[in-house]
Formats: sequence, structure tokens, C-alpha cells
Amino acid sequence: MGRPTRWLQFGSGVALATSLVIPSSRLPAFPLCLFKLLTGYPCPGCGLTHAFCDISHGHLSAAWKANPFGFFFYTLALASLIWPGLGARFPGIAASMRETRALVWGPAALIVLMWLFDLVRIARL
Repeated sequence: MGRPTRWLQFGSGVALATSLVIPSSRLPAFPLCLFKLLTGYPCPGCGLTHAFCDISHGHLSAAWKANPFGFFFYTLALASLIWPGLGARFPGIAASMRETRALVWGPAALIVLMWLFDLVRIARL
């Protein structure tokens, strides 16, 4: 397991553990996002912290309202914690994932979808 994988695991573990300990109601009321502070509009990632905390505490509709992409990133965080163990136990999984185009096009599609979501969210304001 390489250094980037370990850092990803560590960051995912910290994010998930923190979201389990802190409910979204205890998060600061002021925006933490520099984009929102400067423009008054939410960025594509605005609400992800609230979504993580809400998911961890079982408040799924509140998480969806905060940012629907929170479910995707929460799942990714969980997967990053168990992936190294699965890759070691089932080496064929890791080998097949390295060859898939989803690793190239998936992040690009995610960025486009998040920006489209944000444009719709801003238009509704």
C-alpha cells in the first residue's frame, strides 16, 4: 500500500470519525467556504460537511438537502477504508480496477455533475 493510499485512508477515517462525533447542529452557523464568503453563492461542495454529519447521525433527508453528493463522498470515504483490505484479499479486484476507464472518466463526470448541480442551486436562489 502506497503513501497516497495511506493518506486517503487517514483523511477518510478522520472525516468519518468527526462526522460521528459532531452533529450538524453543532457546526458553525457562518459559512466556512471562501467562495461563499466572497460571492454569497454556494460552491459545488457547500453543504458536504453538513451532509456527512447528517448521514452519520441518520438524518438522511437533511443530508440530501445539504448536498446530495454527500452520499457519494460518504460511500467513497467508507470504501477507501476497506479497499486496501479487499485488494489484499482479492487481488483480481485491484488489478481489474486499474484497467477500467471509470478511473479516468468518473472524476471528470463527477466534477461536471457537481457544477451543473451548483448552477441549478444558484438559479433557484
